[in-house]
Amino acid sequence: MSLFLLVHGSVQSAEGWKLLIPELEKRGHMTLTTNLPTTEPQASATRYADIIVQSIDQTDYDLRDMVVVAHSASGMFLPLVAAQRSIGHMVFLAALVPKIGASILEQFRADRSMFNPEWVGKNPVEDEDVARRFLFHDCTPAIIAWALKTRRLMHAKEAMSEVCPLKTWPSVKSSYVVCAEDRVLSPAWSRRIAKERLGSAPIELDAGHCPYVSHPSELADALSRAPIVKS
Repeated sequence: MSLFLLVHGSVQSAEGWKLLIPELEKRGHMTLTTNLPTTEPQASATRYADIIVQSIDQTDYDLRDMVVVAHSASGMFLPLVAAQRSIGHMVFLAALVPKIGASILEQFRADRSMFNPEWVGKNPVEDEDVARRFLFHDCTPAIIAWALKTRRLMHAKEAMSEVCPLKTWPSVKSSYVVCAEDRVLSPAWSRRIAKERLGSAPIELDAGHCPYVSHPSELADALSRAPIVKS
C-alpha cells in the first residue's frame, strides 16, 4: 500500500482528482491532495514546492512509501519537493520536466516540439471550447460537464521563466506517464524526456492530457505499477 499525494496542474483544482481517488483506494492505497495558489502570479517554483511540502508534513505516513504525482505544469515543482523530503517515488503525469540550468521557457524556445503548436497561447479556463478540445476530448459528455466546473487558473508564469534552482537532481526513483492522445504536451517529447532525464521507459496510456478524468481506472492501474523502492 502507498500514499499518493496528487498535485494538480495549472488549469484545474484538486477537485479534478475526484474520479481517480476511489480507484486508488479500491486498490488498497491512500490519497492526499493539495490546492496550489491562484492569487500569486509572481510565485516561484520554490514557493509552489514549499506548499506541496506543507501537505507532506501534515501526515506521519512513512515517506518512503509516498508517491507524489504531479500533473502537467506541476512537474516543474516535483524535483524541488523531492529535494526537500525523502519521498519514495516521483510520477510525472503528462508533465513538464525541469532541466538544471534552464527555464521551461528556454527549453521550449530551444525545442518547439514540447507543446502541441495548436495549444500554445490558449486559455482553457476562459474558453470552454478550448477545454473541451484540448483537455477533455476523450471524456463522455457527462464527465465533460463536471470537469469544466473544476477549472481554475494557477498563475505559474514566474515559475515558467525561472531557471531551475536545483544544483543536482534528487536521488529519488521516478516514472513518467505518457498520454498517447495528449493534445497539450507532445507525446513524442514526453517519451524522449522520460528516457533522457529520468532514465526510465515511460508508462503509456491511451488517453488525453487529463487521464484522471477520462480514464481513472486505467490510470490507477498504471500508478499502482509504478515501482516504490525503499532506501
